[in-house]
Amino acid sequence: MVVSMAGGGRSFGGVADYCLHDQREAGEPARESSERVEWVETRNLATEQGERAVRIMAATAEAAVELKRLSGVAATGRKLEKPVCHYSLNWAKDEKPDRGEMLRAVEGSLKALGMEGHQALIVAHGDGQPHVHVIVNRVDPESGKAAGLSRSKLKLSKWAEGYEREQGKLRCPQRERNNRRRSMGERVVDGRGHSGGRWRREQMSPHRERREVIPAERDGWERERVAWQRAEERTHWARLQGRRAQALGELERRTKREWSELYGRQEQQRDLQAESSKDVWGRLRQWRELGGGLREIGGAIRGRAEVLGRFRAELEVRHRWERIVLGKAHAEAVRGIEIQGGEAYRSGMEGSKERARKAAMTDGRSVLYDSSIDRYAKGAVWEERLELVRELDGEQAYERMRQAVEKASQPEPYERASWSRSSGRERGSPERGGPERDYGPSR
Repeated sequence: MVVSMAGGGRSFGGVADYCLHDQREAGEPARESSERVEWVETRNLATEQGERAVRIMAATAEAAVELKRLSGVAATGRKLEKPVCHYSLNWAKDEKPDRGEMLRAVEGSLKALGMEGHQALIVAHGDGQPHVHVIVNRVDPESGKAAGLSRSKLKLSKWAEGYEREQGKLRCPQRERNNRRRSMGERVVDGRGHSGGRWRREQMSPHRERREVIPAERDGWERERVAWQRAEERTHWARLQGRRAQALGELERRTKREWSELYGRQEQQRDLQAESSKDVWGRLRQWRELGGGLREIGGAIRGRAEVLGRFRAELEVRHRWERIVLGKAHAEAVRGIEIQGGEAYRSGMEGSKERARKAAMTDGRSVLYDSSIDRYAKGAVWEERLELVRELDGEQAYERMRQAVEKASQPEPYERASWSRSSGRERGSPERGGPERDYGPSR
């Protein structure tokens, strides 16, 4: 896993144009095609459309001061100039992560940065090696506070090392050594004393040696345990993603209706204000509703342009406040869906290590009869588990596991031992070759 951190940016639209469209060629002003984009997902946003998500994130960043006021946070400090956080997660060419695996990695990286509750746009590209781009809004949609990016590269480096350990294969030993030295309080720099930027420029040579790959130091059954556990995680995750998409779809339909009603009501209020400004009584009513002072009563009666302009500005401030409150309510609803999905995933995966250990130690026989995960022993789930075993251990392990699954899923081929009422004799199974035992006459 290689994490490329671009840092903070000013424009959501600029980075979204790069991620949501194909790369433009030299001299080309823009590129509208999106052939390299495989899929797009969002987090903490009531939409799955990339362009709309970018507009919502930009509006949330603009309303940071109002969000702080709504949440009771002191609006101190200077205005945030770079609300965009952009980074990418890159897998090796020999890795084939599916969509669920990529999304789990993205959520893990967001949690490492402390921005799991922020609005995020996730874009997967199909050109070259597998990778995803993550665009995060640094402004919290609930509190309006901006997340800091201090030591973000080190946080992602530690997370990437842990992610590779979970996958059973450390692909960057130098990163592991550097993180271990940092944990001991040592300052890690290039051995020649160069800066990080200069060191990277010097390493951009086509003849540079490739990274050392350390094979996984795990025995057979442990690798099978990892395969079973990953299969259960993927299955459970796919089910939760379907429920999440359904909940977000319902929320998006509701938000469209509420926003349409709000804009329609505000348009009627503007029309009513423009109509009432034509007569004296209407202007006086506006003056009273907007809390005008005594100095403005004469201007309201005469219909002066500066007084009427202030009335329109006051109404627009009220409308803006209504839009911010509605947007915050929708953000809280989306956040509730995300939290509920995370809790359901964690509760569903309780005991997964023990279930995977049973499956690995018994070649999958006990899993079929374990009621707690019996729902996973159907259809394509078994095929996915077997494919993971093939990926980790090869064809021989795959064939052995497949035969064990087929044998476990079929009814017992022998007749179970039964008692004879006449002789009190237990008859063994002819398939097992069990002996017949005589326990004496029947009573």
